Amino acid sequence: MSEKKPPSLAPDNVARIVMLVYGLMSNSNPFWCFVAVKPTRYKELQGLVAAKKLDLRNYVADGFGEIVVSGEGVVPPNDVVKTVAKMFDVPVRKLFDDVDPNDAISKEIEKLKNEVD
Repeated sequence: MSEKKPPSLAPDNVARIVMLVYGLMSNSNPFWCFVAVKPTRYKELQGLVAAKKLDLRNYVADGFGEIVVSGEGVVPPNDVVKTVAKMFDVPVRKLFDDVDPNDAISKEIEKLKNEVD
């Protein structure tokens, strides 16, 4: 009988940090984009956003995570915000809260560890 291997509870395997980023497209029109960021790449992504050096064309290939949804304009439409909140099972208002994502991820990992034990 083979033993079942326990799932890896490394942050990148169990969580993503959802961020809303803004920028300009090559035609100089504004865009918004919800991205799901691997926790280990979060600080790096924040630095790229702050320096206005984020290139979403390479986001997935560069290993940052996934692009959830994007569109042209200054802000995402309300229905898109509601859909993203529902996708990640988060109330809309919490989607924009200023929280420490690493703390939230640590709590989720502890919860998962308790479920596995």
